[in-house]
Amino acid sequence: MSATTQIPEFFTTEFSSNWNYLVQQKLSKLREFVVIDRVNGKEKKYNQMASVNMTQITARAQTTNITDTAMAQRWLRPLQYEKADLLDEWDAELLGEVSLPQSELVTNHAMSFARKCDEIILAAAVGTASTGSTGTTNTVLPAGQKIAHDFVESGTAATSGLTIAKLRQAKFILDDADVDEDDPRIIAVSPRQLQDLLRTTEVTSADYNTVKALVAGQLDTFLGFRFRVVNKAFFTLANSRREVVAYVKSGLRMTDAGRRVHVDIRPDRSHALQIRTTASLGATRMEEKKVVQISCSEA
Repeated sequence: MSATTQIPEFFTTEFSSNWNYLVQQKLSKLREFVVIDRVNGKEKKYNQMASVNMTQITARAQTTNITDTAMAQRWLRPLQYEKADLLDEWDAELLGEVSLPQSELVTNHAMSFARKCDEIILAAAVGTASTGSTGTTNTVLPAGQKIAHDFVESGTAATSGLTIAKLRQAKFILDDADVDEDDPRIIAVSPRQLQDLLRTTEVTSADYNTVKALVAGQLDTFLGFRFRVVNKAFFTLANSRREVVAYVKSGLRMTDAGRRVHVDIRPDRSHALQIRTTASLGATRMEEKKVVQISCSEA
């Protein structure tokens, strides 16, 4: 006897009443590794003083040696950002047993805010800083603070990804500039660069084991740098080259006026429910000698 063939047409489908987030970076990877400051107004100016050298006194009651002390100004300017969603006035009724995703949207906005913090920090690290008495002078990261994608040390194999040689050079650039050793050193990389370190032929067995632990997440420090794995979308990619950023904490300053969440009924949009998150964020590189840009090919 054959089964009734039309029964499968009446099978039911169960729908989940919950909302799940698709894969994404949920927390800021760099915010705690920069100096956070408050800007009351549209901008803030920082006065800076260069290092000086003492001169030798060579005669009794000689004319005092007067030398100018170089001074500079650096500016921090916040910009405003937002993310908003509208929920129609009938959505709650038409969704039935599925819950209206109000709290889930707020959480999703918060994760977007966290990623925006990292994006702003990285952009400021290698971007143009506002300097001068009025903040209208543009200062770029000089060539001496940049490591080329094809950089190699004598006797090491040529490779264009992230290598131990490039890490050593970044450390040397900071050390050679007398950057305070007690100032936390951070390097922001994408997962690809960690894989580069594992593949490089110059890695010794000890280095290899350390890098392997980095990739596995068992430790986060190597050659004095604390590694932070940030989504590669935040890094400049031109000509298949990714710009990795190594810096010290005092070298980057960020202003964050706080994330604000507004939940309002919009009469102008047929009484839709608007969920809107706003933020005022800005960042600047405080000193060029405290930041190193490492170019890594991903061709």
